[in-house]
Amino acid sequence: MLKKILLATVALVLIAFLTLAGMAWSRLQPEINLLELPDNLVSHSGNRGHELLQNANAKLDYAPLAENFESQELRSFCGVASGVTVLNSLGRNIDQSSFFDHDSPEAKSRMDVTFGGMTLDEFATLLAAHGAVVAVHHADSIEVDEFREIVRRNLNEPGNYLVVNYQREELGQRRVGHISPVAAYDEESELVLILDTASYNYPPTWVPLTQLHEAMKALDPSSGKSRGFVEVSGLVE
Repeated sequence: MLKKILLATVALVLIAFLTLAGMAWSRLQPEINLLELPDNLVSHSGNRGHELLQNANAKLDYAPLAENFESQELRSFCGVASGVTVLNSLGRNIDQSSFFDHDSPEAKSRMDVTFGGMTLDEFATLLAAHGAVVAVHHADSIEVDEFREIVRRNLNEPGNYLVVNYQREELGQRRVGHISPVAAYDEESELVLILDTASYNYPPTWVPLTQLHEAMKALDPSSGKSRGFVEVSGLVE
């Protein structure tokens, strides 16, 4: 009798666990729901967005990033999709599954990223695990003028890339941290083009540079540090 009770209890616990796991997994699945952008942001898909790209004075990263762009496969995979996009733009050939195939014991695991996302430093560590040469900048330690110069220089040079980690709420979007690559900069309007990896919610978007800097200065509660950006200057030979 006791054995039957124990078996029944174990079965109920297992059913409850599988049910909760299924619910958690379903919440991670992206659903196409295009959200309206606030007035301070410009969709790249509209006439104004195309005009900005045409006139942008720093856009050498746009073509390779757009050619290799990937939308995130899970809601927590913004860093994964960004990493795959940048690494493939540098000549790698990986996808969002093989992004976790590496030999680095320091890099965050697929399971941890799936259910917890990643911080700026964790993102850089995963890129480095694939041989990328990276430099991490937390935005609270870099002034907006210096950030502007880095953006201008980087997007005028081939073979290196910028990926930003920012709090969407500071841009007038929903409250959530996000990671995506930067593809172009229009100096006259002071707008930068973010290839938003959450393409099921947002298009590639032109964002005011100063607001992006403020959004990167927001605290990431997972790390206790400000957000920021990663410079990827190439691959280790």
